[in-house]
Amino acid sequence: MYGKYVSPKPSAIGPRGYAGSRLNWLIASNEAEARRRLVFRSGREEELFLLMRRPISTERAYALVGLMLGALPPAAIFAKLFGFGLFDGLLHLHPADGAIFFLCAIMNVTCSLMGYGMGSVLSRHAIRLERNSWIRMLTLMPLLGAAWGVLTGMTGGFFFFGIGTFFGAAFGIPIGALAFLIFAILHRTLQRGGMIEARHLVPLVCSISAIIAVLIWRV
Repeated sequence: MYGKYVSPKPSAIGPRGYAGSRLNWLIASNEAEARRRLVFRSGREEELFLLMRRPISTERAYALVGLMLGALPPAAIFAKLFGFGLFDGLLHLHPADGAIFFLCAIMNVTCSLMGYGMGSVLSRHAIRLERNSWIRMLTLMPLLGAAWGVLTGMTGGFFFFGIGTFFGAAFGIPIGALAFLIFAILHRTLQRGGMIEARHLVPLVCSISAIIAVLIWRV
């Protein structure tokens, strides 16, 4: 069965129409090339981007690093100070203190969720910083991480009778500043066209968070 659609009759293009079409095509091509240069620094980078099997966007990458930073380092802090209510920590709490365990678990989950959300929100600024010069990125990225640490730490610490907001911010600022700086350097090196391969991102995020947690635990 044939369709009822009939293509319109082609009309002849005069010299002026032809010149206009060529000009529009040239403008569109230049705009497309300009957009491509904003995304890809070279043809090799574009080629590597097309070869990615599981690309992850920058927004998703910073959300994941925020999630892991909100999970492992705070867990190390709570285990160091309170023992999560399961063993004697720095404050020598009773091992069977289930209330402490419940409180620490709530704060830990809150830090993880808030860290994920803040990582996603701040990724827009991180994208712009990664596209800037190295000096500008190295200077401003710790401030972005500190902002993440303040908001995440205050939100998680709020459940510790309110006074935990101050301690949460104090712990969160150095963690966020250091982690965001290290992650931005490695992410900028490994990303292609704003995307990073999953097999590179997962070990990167886990190792940064785990190393910071171990350092906290060993201090």
